[in-house]
Amino acid sequence: MVQESDVRELELEEVEVRLKLHRSPLERPDLSLEVGAPAEFPEPIEPPLAIVRASIVGTFYRAGKPGMAPLVTEGSLVEESTVIGIIEALQVLTDVEADCSGVVTAVLATDGQPVEYNQPLLEVRTNG
Repeated sequence: MVQESDVRELELEEVEVRLKLHRSPLERPDLSLEVGAPAEFPEPIEPPLAIVRASIVGTFYRAGKPGMAPLVTEGSLVEESTVIGIIEALQVLTDVEADCSGVVTAVLATDGQPVEYNQPLLEVRTNG
């Protein structure tokens, strides 16, 4: 069939088999068969993780006021301006903002915990 047509080259590839036909100028098909490992597909790329850190030294509170529910929990959606907790230092309350957009994957600091400057408070899977 190949000799009777205008086809000069034909290549077919399946999972583990690759077949290539090439018609030489002498009208003889060149048959080659390659068997190799199955095609590998890249792993899906996970969005990067962002760590929300303490901006000052003090006591970290997860709720806006004592007795209230935490401002964010694992699975919460946050935006850059979302307040994720409060740090009290010298009786001054400072809001801690997420500074990134995504989903909270881990809460790393407990309510009422003393925190150091730059200490990780939350882990957020960012939107990209």
